[in-house]
Amino acid sequence: MPLTESQATVLATLAALEPTQSLTVRQLCERTGFTSSGARKIVNGLAASGLARCNRRAPAGWQITHRGSMLINAAQYGDYRSGSPGGDAA
Repeated sequence: MPLTESQATVLATLAALEPTQSLTVRQLCERTGFTSSGARKIVNGLAASGLARCNRRAPAGWQITHRGSMLINAAQYGDYRSGSPGGDAA
């Protein structure tokens, strides 16, 4: 499943965390520059695809899943992992 540029950015941000860490939507916004509604839409879509999950603790935080890690570590997303998103992500 090819990711959009926005999805790849959020997934790479979550992938950079330690396995026990999570990010709230507010923290995702601070790190990615997305609006709150935009970040929520992206993480909800990633969760529906099994690529991210919400830990449901207060405050609710988002984490990458094993499936999400496998996808973002694919060669085509290397620019996102290095912190400089390429413009050719679908």
